[in-house]
Amino acid sequence: MLQPQKYPRMIGQALVFEPDPFVVMTDDDNPWVEGLFFTAVIGFVIAIGQIIGGFFLTATLPAPAALLEAILQVVRQMRPAGFTAPELLAVESAIRQWWPLITGFYHYGTGWARLLLLVVTPLLLVVQWVIYGVISHILAKTLGGTGSLSQTLGVTALSMAPRVLLLATAIPFASVGSLLLQVWGILIAYRGLEVAHDLGVRKAAMAALLPILILALISFLIAAMVASLTALAGGGL
Repeated sequence: MLQPQKYPRMIGQALVFEPDPFVVMTDDDNPWVEGLFFTAVIGFVIAIGQIIGGFFLTATLPAPAALLEAILQVVRQMRPAGFTAPELLAVESAIRQWWPLITGFYHYGTGWARLLLLVVTPLLLVVQWVIYGVISHILAKTLGGTGSLSQTLGVTALSMAPRVLLLATAIPFASVGSLLLQVWGILIAYRGLEVAHDLGVRKAAMAALLPILILALISFLIAAMVASLTALAGGGL
């Protein structure tokens, strides 16, 4: 079992695609256990950054309710010519409806409830890792890979390394592009699958990329199905 103090070095090496962390994960006695702990630690660190950012944001801005009223006042004052009263009310209603989601996203004014991030963030990261790891393992084996599921989970856990950039969210209103994290993670997963399964460049790339495409397709089909059912239900009413 690796020691957590070695994680920063492993993260740094994974971010620049050095082979050492992938070899270490592959040769570990229990790669999946190591991957689980590695992923959970990264999730916990991210959660701490989000909590700090939420506290800073809440401390530097007025209370959420007061800020909402100030925003609505500005909207009323900037009311364009020809904007009817019902239209203005509709805009205000939309702002009020989205306000809790906006403040929740930035953990602004959520009080002690933001501490739930210490559980939710690592859990979500672990679920993403397991789903991606299992699908990529099936694909790698189909393409002639030689690694075990445990080894696959171990090396794909390293694809979570770019998420440490989310520590930037400790700075109010700071954000990190999700596309950057996703692409970087896929490249790291490609390197890990190449090492763990002894795959060539093309096959390792397919095993790393196809799970994302498969999950995106499944998400699209589910969204389309929900939209269709909603439309049918609405038509029935």
